[in-house]
Amino acid sequence: MMYWQRLKFNFLLSFFVLVFLFFSTPCFSQEKQAEPQAKPAEPPKVEVKLDKDKYKGGDTIQITGKVPPGMKVNFIEITSTEAKVQVGRLDRKDFKFYLSTEIPAFYTIIINENYVAKIDKNGTIEEKPVKEIYAKYKADKKWRIGEFLKESNADIAFITPPKMISEIKVWKSSIVRSIVGSRGEPQPSITDKKEIKKEAARLLQARMRSLSNLFVLGKITTNEDGTFTATFKLPENAPKGAFSVIAVVDKDVKSEPAKFTCEVSFPKFYFPVAGTSVNIFGPFILALAICTFGVLMGAGGGFILNPLLILIYHMPHQVVAGSVMPSVLFSQASGIYNYSKIGFISWKLGIGVGIFMALGGFIGPLLNQFVTLDEYKFVFGIVLLILAALMLWQTTPGYIEKSKKEKAILEEFKRRAAAAKAQKEQKS
Repeated sequence: MMYWQRLKFNFLLSFFVLVFLFFSTPCFSQEKQAEPQAKPAEPPKVEVKLDKDKYKGGDTIQITGKVPPGMKVNFIEITSTEAKVQVGRLDRKDFKFYLSTEIPAFYTIIINENYVAKIDKNGTIEEKPVKEIYAKYKADKKWRIGEFLKESNADIAFITPPKMISEIKVWKSSIVRSIVGSRGEPQPSITDKKEIKKEAARLLQARMRSLSNLFVLGKITTNEDGTFTATFKLPENAPKGAFSVIAVVDKDVKSEPAKFTCEVSFPKFYFPVAGTSVNIFGPFILALAICTFGVLMGAGGGFILNPLLILIYHMPHQVVAGSVMPSVLFSQASGIYNYSKIGFISWKLGIGVGIFMALGGFIGPLLNQFVTLDEYKFVFGIVLLILAALMLWQTTPGYIEKSKKEKAILEEFKRRAAAAKAQKEQKS
């Protein structure tokens, strides 16, 4: 009996050991074996090269490179990374003023003219040639850069400005504050990169103004082997310093920046505040001719020089207005000297009017930052038309007849001034 119990015990023990060993093998283990982690696939590489590393305004850049076979380069971003300017914008819907001192002085995106944009409309993908989109926005004077970037898919090539800009300052303004030129009450600055990207695009539109300055339809040829070519002509007034060029296939496939330097040499001169290069002899000769005519009319000539600098050299109107002001001091000083020498200055009238002009001179520059270029041209044109109409009216026969008495007074004033001058010379 003891023998059978012992045998039974040994049998059960052996059975449980076998069961334990059987289920503890790797194929039945409930513990999941660590699977080897797959290496993340490397993104397709895009190469971009330039024919030179130094250019001047007006030069043509030859852009070449290579993409994986089957892909095409659809956008090329070109931006100045060293030359930056200050740009402000007033949002008149909620009266907020946005300002950044880190806006690229030059920026453009080349869009392949044969590109077909894909637009998501309520879950339905609609395809439209970018030429049609470009033509529509170019004809719209009130175009918005955010809408164009989205509709043309060019937002995937808007890469560098958000990286360059660290913050955008914001003020809450009002109609009254705008009239007197106050920026308003300071608000928290924009530092989030997504928000910076949105507002940076709007500030770039405020600087570059026209669609064709910011976006260019160009021929980007991609061959079957993946090599591509494109050309771009730098504007004559391109800023000096470092630039970057990025070729973009889609949202996830783009090249590393290719870099070049834009050089500015005499007779061109780079104006950092305006962010533009200008042949220095042009404004000098223009200023000489206009000042001669302006002082002849009793003015400094700034009202003539101002619009011409905007039209000919495409400088920002705020910079032109601010730059012309100190230049007028020289013409005014020499004019005051000569007019006082011949006795044609009423100091009481001049000083009295000058006090109120000083007040206007304080408000004007602050107000100018809220005015767009189109509004500036409109107001300036209206003022010049009114002045022209008044001066034309003063040449009509009826006005001339009425002003005979004024002419007689002027002649008497001249005679007395000459007599006083002669008497002063005799005493000396």
